[in-house]
Amino acid sequence: MNNILKYITLGAIVIVCQILVSEYVNIWAVLYVAVFPQFIILLPPTINRSVYLLIAFALGLSIDLFADGVLGLNAAALTAMAYVRPAILKFTVPKTSFESYDNQPLIPRTVELPKLALLNTLLLAVFFTVYVLLDSAVSFSAGYTLLKIVLCVAANSAITFACNIVLLDKILR
Repeated sequence: MNNILKYITLGAIVIVCQILVSEYVNIWAVLYVAVFPQFIILLPPTINRSVYLLIAFALGLSIDLFADGVLGLNAAALTAMAYVRPAILKFTVPKTSFESYDNQPLIPRTVELPKLALLNTLLLAVFFTVYVLLDSAVSFSAGYTLLKIVLCVAANSAITFACNIVLLDKILR
């Protein structure tokens, strides 16, 4: 029960942080800072896939409801990221790495840093590819879309990795 309370608290903090970032941080029109995908990345690998998808959809929809933007955009991108998460986990993290950590989050204490960085980058690439393609469906420009995907993935991977090392490893012990 203690782990569930930690994840609920972390989820609420992530929603509030994303709303604040969406409202007050506008770095560049090409760059979208998203802190909420980190919540789905952190979830333990032993949770059922259907539960991942439901959590991802609910989190994305709550961000869409409270932030400005297209309704359903974050929900669709986050659900797509949650859908491919088990496959990317199998590709990046050997199963023996997280079998001994039952219901433990994917943080530097449970996964090696290079593998965690690759996992974060690949999952964020899926999220931002879906997000940017859906966002720019009407005014599609290949160069602009590719630039936006690359910049969003690079910046958010750096932010996610820094948060993992500095904050989340201490919070989720």
